[in-house]
Amino acid sequence: MQTPPISILLIEDDAFMTSLVRFMLERQQMRVTCVADGRKALHLLAETPSFDAVLLDWLMPQVSGIEVLVQLKQRPEWAAIPVVMLSAVDDGQEIARAFKAGANDYVTKPFDPQELLARLTRFIPQFQLVA
Repeated sequence: MQTPPISILLIEDDAFMTSLVRFMLERQQMRVTCVADGRKALHLLAETPSFDAVLLDWLMPQVSGIEVLVQLKQRPEWAAIPVVMLSAVDDGQEIARAFKAGANDYVTKPFDPQELLARLTRFIPQFQLVA
């Protein structure tokens, strides 16, 4: 029996960054769902809470990434989903704030694709890098 593909929710408002990350993850045979703002992400999670991980930008329209993170971690049905912040915000106090809010990891932009994939493997045991 084949294992279902790993499902990632990418919450990112920059179209170029979205296409780059989506391409990188799909090359690893992951299923990637993309939304461009926090409000849409929360609605999507209410409909489909079964993601293996969330990649979350901080600076977005409507609802910021940190607000999405707080709401994610407050809901019992979503709290266990690993969240990796993927943001240009590189201020130490803000990164600490993200971890206090429940982020499992934090990657600053620009990032190394191999580093991002390696960080994801920490939270998705069934993930094996594809050459």
